[in-house]
Amino acid sequence: MRYLLPVLILFFFWDISLAQLKAELDTIDVSASRITTSISESGKNVSVITQSDIQDMPVSSVDELLRSLPGININARAGFGVQSDVGVRGSTFSQVMFLLDNTPLNDPLTAHFNTNIPVALSEIAQIELIRGPASTSFGADAVGGVIHIKTKAYMMKEVQASDEIQTRTNLDISAGQNDLRIIDATAGVSKKNIRFSTSFRTATSDGEQFRNPGFDEGVSSSETYNSYFDLMNLSAALSVNFAENWSWYVRSGLENRDFNARYFYTRSIYDESVEQIDSKWALSALTYENGNHRSEINASYRDVNDVFDFNSAISPANVHNTDLLFLNGSHQYELNSEQLTSITSSLNYMRIMVGGQLLNKQIESTDRGDHENTSWGVYGIHTMNYDFGLSVTSSLRLQFNPVSDLSFLPQISAAYDLGNLVLRTSIGRAIREGDFTERYISHEIPNLTPGRNLGNPNLMPEESTTYDLGLDWTPANNLRISPTVFYRSSQNLIDYAVVNSNNINNADNLQADAEYFYASNISESDVFGVEFISAVNSKLPSSVTLRTEAGYTYIKTTSDQNTVSRYIANHPSHQLDLNLSLTKGDFSVESLSEFNVRSEEANELINAEVPDQYFLTNLKLGYKPFGQNFQMYAEVLNLTDTQYQEILGAPMPGRWILGGVKYSL
Repeated sequence: MRYLLPVLILFFFWDISLAQLKAELDTIDVSASRITTSISESGKNVSVITQSDIQDMPVSSVDELLRSLPGININARAGFGVQSDVGVRGSTFSQVMFLLDNTPLNDPLTAHFNTNIPVALSEIAQIELIRGPASTSFGADAVGGVIHIKTKAYMMKEVQASDEIQTRTNLDISAGQNDLRIIDATAGVSKKNIRFSTSFRTATSDGEQFRNPGFDEGVSSSETYNSYFDLMNLSAALSVNFAENWSWYVRSGLENRDFNARYFYTRSIYDESVEQIDSKWALSALTYENGNHRSEINASYRDVNDVFDFNSAISPANVHNTDLLFLNGSHQYELNSEQLTSITSSLNYMRIMVGGQLLNKQIESTDRGDHENTSWGVYGIHTMNYDFGLSVTSSLRLQFNPVSDLSFLPQISAAYDLGNLVLRTSIGRAIREGDFTERYISHEIPNLTPGRNLGNPNLMPEESTTYDLGLDWTPANNLRISPTVFYRSSQNLIDYAVVNSNNINNADNLQADAEYFYASNISESDVFGVEFISAVNSKLPSSVTLRTEAGYTYIKTTSDQNTVSRYIANHPSHQLDLNLSLTKGDFSVESLSEFNVRSEEANELINAEVPDQYFLTNLKLGYKPFGQNFQMYAEVLNLTDTQYQEILGAPMPGRWILGGVKYSL
């Protein structure tokens, strides 16, 4: 706290005179539902990370970018985008929907892979955080919120290019301690009705060296181990506008990930895990727009091969191959104010969308077996915008899955724009279906040792209802204050709880009278929270400009079960975020800071401890000696060298220094 107070006090003395924060609410379009609206009309608490934010922030991966947003809690197992669990408003990491260009990224094997973002940072145009449920629009898993990543090619897919050939290039090369090397590059070309782009990213490091608890206990011959990683993705996109009203967009790519995974998933002294993940994927959007009618078909396919080697001296590696097929079709019809005059003169527009969605998941696994399931849903969305400032979006989905009965998912959100004050509220139901890991992990391992995770094929979908109420107040054009309160009531929550093998009747590979972390439907959980966001742009003396965003999140989770839970309530109870951007001429300083208060965990056997509170800050210094297209920079990640863990057993990086150059044209 002592690091944050001096900066917060300065808020009262800055000369408020620069940017138009109110305009961000009115002009940035987001996908709070499948019907695109401005932030001020959505009725949701929405945050957007723009392309310029991504270029300026002292981060090296999408999960580090997300740390800057209030309401998001990150439980990372390593830095630099290796692996992180992301929760929103106290949700579990499985209750957040990740989208890439309007298609789902959530992995059918495990939600631990949801942040395996397969595109370069320089290719991302916008990241939207929609807090609160969105299962009506996007399907299962959108319980705590939606994180929608939109690439540059996707956002420009329906925009006619110049008659002349135009090119764009972005290159970011950096290096740092522990043989860290990062290359992030994007190139694109466009002419008339055709756009093409390609992107490449690689991040490698020997990692930090840590003492091996297994050596101290006499079960390993290695005295130390390294948190190495080798990550790479390559993608290409093509969009074509044809026949006047039609546009087609396709993106495909490859991703390879090789990293140390020790204590990522277990607390066993025998854990010497390494993991390799290879994926091939493609997504597409076909759009027809004519007057008030707009139809779109979205499709995606992803094939992922995961090799997880817990300890080669004890057991062979687990090999999982999963396939995910997604199809969504929708049609939107818009009525403008002239067409609505016969109904009422106060309506600016009305938009109606109907659609259907199908999701097919398959797995072939050495320890989970071979399985397939298909879920599908139909939905309708209705948005009305009135000239006196009221916007209302109501929606309904009927969701079908092979495990349980039909799910009925209604949702309504409303916003009332009074000029410098926007009042907003929403209520909605959401569900989450268990993944292949939660259903089948360890079922094919003979004589399973105690303390391991065990899947439950009989899991029912999680169900929840969320209410929220908030406002966005802009007392000046460059000052915004956004408080929100929310409440989520959940049933049938899926989590791993300690259960004796004598009470497990759907697995035949367990030791007698032994305890396992068994996936279960914990009956009820309630989450109450408060979010507070304040953003201000200021002009200081000597032509110095300062942009700040401060956030505070309070979350309290209660459950009616006295079970030992691994993931429910694995989030900070208090979280403070502070983002600073200082510029003067060609020089810039950027910092991201957070302070977390959470439940302490410890395990002496593996030398592990999750602290009850910790402070983190990343710092970036930039200089543009040759204009805006070229920048030299230096970054210090974890400036205070805080020693901490967010997942018990997996130490996070200490202070890490790197430097690089960025070029764009």
